[in-house]
Amino acid sequence: MRTRSRSAPPYSLHDVGSAFFLREDIETGPLYMDPADLAEFSSVSVYISIRGRAIYWVDDDKFLKLYSYLVDVSSIVSNMDLARTRLPVPQVLRYGYSGNCAYILMERVPYKSLARVLHRWGLNYMPWQITSLAHYIVRELASIGLRHNDLEPRNILVDRDGSLASVVDWDSCTPLHIGGEYARQASNEPSFRLPGEEDWFHIFLLYTLDRTGEEILLGSSRSNKKRRHHWPLVKSKSADIMATPVADSRNQSFSRQMAASKRATN
Repeated sequence: MRTRSRSAPPYSLHDVGSAFFLREDIETGPLYMDPADLAEFSSVSVYISIRGRAIYWVDDDKFLKLYSYLVDVSSIVSNMDLARTRLPVPQVLRYGYSGNCAYILMERVPYKSLARVLHRWGLNYMPWQITSLAHYIVRELASIGLRHNDLEPRNILVDRDGSLASVVDWDSCTPLHIGGEYARQASNEPSFRLPGEEDWFHIFLLYTLDRTGEEILLGSSRSNKKRRHHWPLVKSKSADIMATPVADSRNQSFSRQMAASKRATN
């Protein structure tokens, strides 16, 4: 990488590649929160831990997601709040920055994913009712200018009757005009799809604002799989519609540390 002037702007995605969003190229250590921010919980256990992100079960009824500190979690929360006006979405209890990471604490929805239900049914096709459900989700999000960008069966929770209980994993959600969800879905390896999941692809294309852009993105995705990943480092329009981080009582970035510092000063 060429030497940059000290007056040059910060490195961007074009400088360091898509790994910038996961900070794989600048830090490989585990993510952690300040212990004081976890002291109130009776139990915290690992659910998933991968480089650049981790998910924990907290008190059996909450999920705690840790991200790189480069991720704008207020944008994720704003997208979830906006999506909740049309769809069932987990409630965000707290979010901010602590330790070496960003975090979101949210309710744990006690329902199984559509992927697990379909596996239990043992079907080798996608029922039309399920495709209709996916269509409903995409249409409702498009009506408020959002794209989920990871609308896989594993991120759709349903009840015993197969009715929609919640849509989860909003990390990749973006405004509709930059979503590219059709390209993301179509570029996935077929071996990772459930039988008949490709029946959903026309839905994403139906609600796209730029079909040519989708085709270009699809071409890029085939040669560079990480091109599909997008982390919201820049706030979307939903951040202007919903409460700002300063006014949002759920935003508790370093709250305990700052309070302790003020007490020590006084």
